[in-house]
Amino acid sequence: MTICVIGHVTRDRVFIGGAVREQPGGAAWYAAIALRRLGRDVNVVTKTAPADAGALLRELRDAGITVTVGHSPATTTFENRYLDAALSRREQAAEAVAAPFAVQDLAAARGDVLQLGPLTNADMPVAFVQAAATLGAVALDAQGMVRRVDDGKVAQAPWADARPALRHVGFLKVDEAEAAALTGEKDCERAAKRLAGWLGQAPREAIVSAAGRGGAIGTPQRLFRVEAIRARRLADATGCGDTFFAAYLHSRLQGEGCAEAGQFAAACATLTLERFGAFSGSEAEVRERLLGGGV
Repeated sequence: MTICVIGHVTRDRVFIGGAVREQPGGAAWYAAIALRRLGRDVNVVTKTAPADAGALLRELRDAGITVTVGHSPATTTFENRYLDAALSRREQAAEAVAAPFAVQDLAAARGDVLQLGPLTNADMPVAFVQAAATLGAVALDAQGMVRRVDDGKVAQAPWADARPALRHVGFLKVDEAEAAALTGEKDCERAAKRLAGWLGQAPREAIVSAAGRGGAIGTPQRLFRVEAIRARRLADATGCGDTFFAAYLHSRLQGEGCAEAGQFAAACATLTLERFGAFSGSEAEVRERLLGGGV
């Protein structure tokens, strides 16, 4: 089955300790590369400024991913500053934000699953999510829906249209802070269960990640715990959540259950955390990490 990943590919500057790295980024970039390296047929719909498209999208195209680029006056440009050695606290700033997606941009989407990766609350209106649901199962990473950009600063914001939008979503992924902002629940298991009840499209699975403490997957009927997998080194946490979600979808489309998919995704995200840039491993390496322990 094919996955279409939709979202802005960004220009990122990542500050870790005294080092600075410049690289492509965004949920679409991290998710698409992970899916492709796991062997999945994937295509991308994105928007960048014309001058940035060649360099930012080269790695996607070199990997054999079909990329459709819509015009934008600007390319979303982020600064990610990690504030501790554990890479658990981050400050973000946005120098520029690309044009939002519109329903007509879906004409290029080809997929049984549409993985939506908004980066700000202006990227994808409810009408866009609703239209996406007419094409396939919608998998939404809601990180962008609960943050806004004001004068270059990235801050948490309420998602006023959450309930109407989630009626068109089948897979939802948030982190524990985003889950708490949406539901008021600080416990990730209770939040996952509540969020699953808000989803209106099958299979109605809500994933709440808690980084190094694992996470939870809720469906209207059941709850599954995701155990953390220890990293052997810490390199860069950017994109780990996007990779987790992509790996979860890949596993579920292979026919694995929620619990198995959650652990597969945790192993894939841990391998990403141990290296710079997007996921560079393989499905065999993820399976080996699962067998090797570290849960």
